[in-house]
Amino acid sequence: MQQLSTNFDDSGDLAMNTLTYFNTLGSPDLRKQQAMIIADQLDHIFRIGRGAKYEANVDRTKAMNSMVKILIDEKKLLKDLAQTIDDSYKFWGESTLLNQ
Repeated sequence: MQQLSTNFDDSGDLAMNTLTYFNTLGSPDLRKQQAMIIADQLDHIFRIGRGAKYEANVDRTKAMNSMVKILIDEKKLLKDLAQTIDDSYKFWGESTLLNQ
């Protein structure tokens, strides 16, 4: 997706407006459209590529809307997006890791 130019450990404190998709000169509608594309790509990567399932009481619409809300807010950080994703998806082996 080529949104970051930093390593993983240093990425959590990056603001959304530092990612390559975020065009500060673009209209809010364009920014939302771009955020929807990113959220759709992430959803497919997690579910199809990584075998994640939605958490209880979460469906595709709720997961997508949660990600878009973060992606369009220039003050939100990548770690905010990560938390939203973790709240929306149950990843393979996640319950095993939590029980250790």
